[in-house]
Amino acid sequence: MSIELFTLLLFGSMTLLLVLGMPLAFATGGLAVIFAVFLLDLPGMMFITSRVWYMMNSFAMLAVPMFIFMALMLDRSGIASELYQTIYQWAGRIRGGLAIATVIACSLMAAMVGVMGASLVTMGLISLPAMLKCRYNLDLALGTIMAGGALGQLIPPSITFVLYALVAGVSVGGLFLGGVVPGLLLAAFYILYIGIRSYLQPGLAPALCVEDMLPLRDKLVLVKHLILPVLLIMGVLGSIFAGVATPSEAAAVGALGAIICTAVRHKLTWKTLKEVGFETTKITCMILWVIFGAFSLAGVYILAGGDRFVEEIIVGLGLGPWGTVIAMQIIFIILGMFIDWIGILMITMPVFIPIITELGFDPLWFGVLFTINTQIGFLSPPFGLACFYMKAASPPEITMGQIYRSVWPFIIIQMIVLALVMIFPQLALWLPNLM
Repeated sequence: MSIELFTLLLFGSMTLLLVLGMPLAFATGGLAVIFAVFLLDLPGMMFITSRVWYMMNSFAMLAVPMFIFMALMLDRSGIASELYQTIYQWAGRIRGGLAIATVIACSLMAAMVGVMGASLVTMGLISLPAMLKCRYNLDLALGTIMAGGALGQLIPPSITFVLYALVAGVSVGGLFLGGVVPGLLLAAFYILYIGIRSYLQPGLAPALCVEDMLPLRDKLVLVKHLILPVLLIMGVLGSIFAGVATPSEAAAVGALGAIICTAVRHKLTWKTLKEVGFETTKITCMILWVIFGAFSLAGVYILAGGDRFVEEIIVGLGLGPWGTVIAMQIIFIILGMFIDWIGILMITMPVFIPIITELGFDPLWFGVLFTINTQIGFLSPPFGLACFYMKAASPPEITMGQIYRSVWPFIIIQMIVLALVMIFPQLALWLPNLM
């Protein structure tokens, strides 16, 4: 069978199964088994097993369940609520202060948990009622929460970087460092956008309600709520950046730190540990099944010569190195509207990374570009996960149409930052090179 027909059958079948509603993990995994047996007969099953074993046997994979555990435990601890209350009391006197406080709180949560869903839902439940109470524009409020919550993909420690490092063979710590400047830049752009719009349209995001303002003495007392988050961030990221611990070991430090934070706040019970452990297992298993299925499917396609086929097509288009990179970003953006980021990573990267390396680009820089793209995918209708998380955390009268409409200004900002990191690679490479 020609590689052209093989490609058409493989990805045509996957598209059909996804349209029919089959979960991504089973669609990719099932097709991987069928096409592996077609190519290699019964030894094809051994090939699939070896692909799965490779991922299971990776030490870096240990970071995934521990970061998820840390996020869920911190959610139970109530730290996010106190963090937001502290920041918004200090920022609330300015127009758009609650929205700015949401972005800052999301940035700090991202630096603690590395999981997008946890911070987005938590901030949705905490900050949306506060903004609606102060008569904030609904689109601005919804968009701010979703964009801020998605920062967990880019600001380390990020699970996206852990999985990309496994596929691309680059340093997880280097990727964490590479995400710091673009992540902070993106948060700064969100704050700048909110501030400018609030200044130009005063009714869009008024200052904090007078009855909610606290005196200076009480605000200073609230600062104590920042101590635990800062210590946890220093424990996780500081141990990595100082070279004391690997990312997997730092994830263990974070998990232990989350337990201690919960205990300090008198929220740690056996029931909490049991619930968090159960949720961690469910989420980790879901992620692993998607990884195993998509990684196996990518392996089968490469075995059939798909990587050379894709490379020949891209080279044949005559786009040049930068045109190729831009084309890949467009592919990521389109796929992000329909497929989970883990599936995109596991399917495309085994094919794209060799091309990027051959063109002379740094795979670490490309990983930061991909991670920014995952944020765009999270917000992009019709299947952006952030939109569904936001719907779950919103009052029932808020429709999906309103949620979809609110994301577009922030998607544009994400694309601007993506373009800046492409044009100025040192935004992603400066810190890793410095360390």
